[in-house]
Amino acid sequence: MTDTKMRIGRESVVTFIGISVNAALAFLVTWIIANGLGADATGGFFLLTSLFMIVTSATGLGADTGLVRSLSQSVALDRRSTLAPIVRTAVWPVVLLGFLVSATIWLGAAQLSGWLGLGEDAVPTVRVLAATILPATLTGVLLGGSRGLGRIITYTVVQNLFIPFTRLGAVAVVVYLFHSAWGVIWAWALPLVLACAIAGFALLRQLRVQGGGQFPPTPTERKALTRTFWSFSLPRGGTIILERALDWADVLMVIALLGPAMGGIYGVVTRVVQAGAMLEAALRIVLGPRLSAATAVGNHALAERLFLQVTQFLILASWPFYITIAVFSSDILRLFGEEFVQGSTALIILAVAMGLRNTAGALQTVLLMVGRSTWQLFNKAVQLGVMVLLAAVAVPAWGIIGGAVAFAVSVAVDTLLASVQVHRSLGFITTGRSVARAAVLPVSVVLVGGLLASALLRDASALTRISALVAVVAIYGAALLVVLKRGMFGFDNASE
Repeated sequence: MTDTKMRIGRESVVTFIGISVNAALAFLVTWIIANGLGADATGGFFLLTSLFMIVTSATGLGADTGLVRSLSQSVALDRRSTLAPIVRTAVWPVVLLGFLVSATIWLGAAQLSGWLGLGEDAVPTVRVLAATILPATLTGVLLGGSRGLGRIITYTVVQNLFIPFTRLGAVAVVVYLFHSAWGVIWAWALPLVLACAIAGFALLRQLRVQGGGQFPPTPTERKALTRTFWSFSLPRGGTIILERALDWADVLMVIALLGPAMGGIYGVVTRVVQAGAMLEAALRIVLGPRLSAATAVGNHALAERLFLQVTQFLILASWPFYITIAVFSSDILRLFGEEFVQGSTALIILAVAMGLRNTAGALQTVLLMVGRSTWQLFNKAVQLGVMVLLAAVAVPAWGIIGGAVAFAVSVAVDTLLASVQVHRSLGFITTGRSVARAAVLPVSVVLVGGLLASALLRDASALTRISALVAVVAIYGAALLVVLKRGMFGFDNASE
């Protein structure tokens, strides 16, 4: 098990670095748009890109996660002759649906622009987004295939390096040379076309390396593969739609109820918080195939140890981020412009909610990789319903703070449901002792140190306060390295 632990650790580090770079570049893109174009244009950007991501989630049909699960199980069970048929099963329905959706939006771009209140000037931009729906969707599905085959580096290079770097360069050129609100969206979308080509070429090579096996599946076996694949993936597809809706529904409701300027401010707040999800995403990418393989061969004990190990990693790495953005909320938002500072209270609320969610561990990954995609679909539907109902009341009453409260309550509901399901069905539980051991360091160093620095430098310049924030995080990083080298968190035992 030591080799497995070391492999997970290395892959987690590589993936975490990639996702960290992605999050940092996404932060820079948001900063460039907010500073260069203002809150109104930022609101328009979030409106179209959020709808785009919801649509691409729908057209993906859950095939990306289906490939992660199915391919990793086939490799674990040495059924390599099923790999290529599974990929074909996943890809062709997505291609057909993506083409139909793209064509429909292209033809109805004028009407859609009118419904969204964007005017005729937005029609070419809506059509560009329509043309990139299929490449964007296929990119996710193809990278899911690479992840299922254990080629996580492919995902990291394409999704977390190539796309964000090309977006950053293109957006910067459009903002600073052309100052075009609609051009920014073109710059954001077009890199997805090249990413799709790269992901497809990589997966083809990886399938050739795996080989086709001596005995290809019979027609009856192919039907069974198709039925098994889509019985898992379609509920997951519904869940992904709900997840993307949850990512953006509060922003869209703020735009609808309070206008694009407040929507732009709240959108920046949510993007700052979402940057903290990078660690969970990294661990999900690494943990998912291994958890699926462990359950496929009946190794329940290993699956539980992986879950507990990841829970401690989540606390150690995500809590410092959420603590710092809560303590220095005004300073961070001031980087985007003075008008964005009014979102500081909402940022604090969301940071606390997301930090507490990670305390429960990688519950969503566990539900998916043990085949409980319908449970997750139910949970997300409940969460979305709670958020929409609360936001409809709270946003008109409390503004963007109401949106943050609605989202925070919905996160708590989803976490509670998933915790109960994982515990009752699998016996997995996050113990108070493991949480306390992991929480001591971020609380004692980052929370206490951050509050002291903020209080002592209350009247200092923004640059000085941000420098203090960086110093606190650096001290935490050094302390974390020391305790990890001494084995004080029991990660070795969690994997043996």
